[in-house]
Amino acid sequence: MKIFLLTYLLVCPFFCSGQALPYIHHTEIGVLMGKDAFGQRGNFSVQTLQGVRFDRHQEMGFLIGLDSYPGITIMPIGMGWRGIIYPQNWFSWYGGFDLGYGSTILERMELGDWGLHSWFEGGIMYQPSIGFRLRSNGNSTFTFSLGYKHQVANYYEGMPSEDPWRERLDPRDPVHWTSLRRDRMVFRNLSIKVGYAWR
Repeated sequence: MKIFLLTYLLVCPFFCSGQALPYIHHTEIGVLMGKDAFGQRGNFSVQTLQGVRFDRHQEMGFLIGLDSYPGITIMPIGMGWRGIIYPQNWFSWYGGFDLGYGSTILERMELGDWGLHSWFEGGIMYQPSIGFRLRSNGNSTFTFSLGYKHQVANYYEGMPSEDPWRERLDPRDPVHWTSLRRDRMVFRNLSIKVGYAWR
C-alpha cells in the first residue's frame, strides 16, 4: 500500500498539471532467465511504463507488468527511470532502473484438507538495465535491453487455530495459527527484452 501511495504522490503532480511535460509510453516484452532447484529456466515477462519526459535525456513514470515464474505469477508495480544518451540520433544508448513491489494479487489462497491454508505474498523488486534505441520516426523508437531483475516473494503454509475455513487470517499474528511456515523465494534473473516507446 505504501508503494501505491508513494507512486501516486510522485506521478500525480505531472499528470494533473495540464500535461506540461511530454507524456511517454514504453512497452517491453521478453524473457527472464535464471536458475532454480530444477535447473535453468526461462520465463515470460511483459511490462509497460507510463510517464513523462523531464528533458531530452530523462524519462520517469509508473510501471506495471506481468512475470510468469514456475508455479507463481507476479505483477511488478512501481516506478521506472530511463536515461538516454544522444536522444537526437537514430541510434542511442540508454540505461534504466525500476524499483517497486511484486504483487501476487493474481494468486489465490488455497484451502487444503483439514483446513490447511497456503498462499503467496509478494516482495521488493528492482531492475537495473542497459540497452539501445532505434528511432523509427520523430516520436517513436524500438528498444532492446539487457538487465538484472531481482524479485522477492514468500510462500506461506499454515494450520489456523480458529475457524479453519476462514480465508483472511493475519500471517503476522501467531494467535491465529497452530503452525505456520514461510518459505522466502528470491528470483535472480537475466532480463532480455525488446520494446517500443512512443509519445
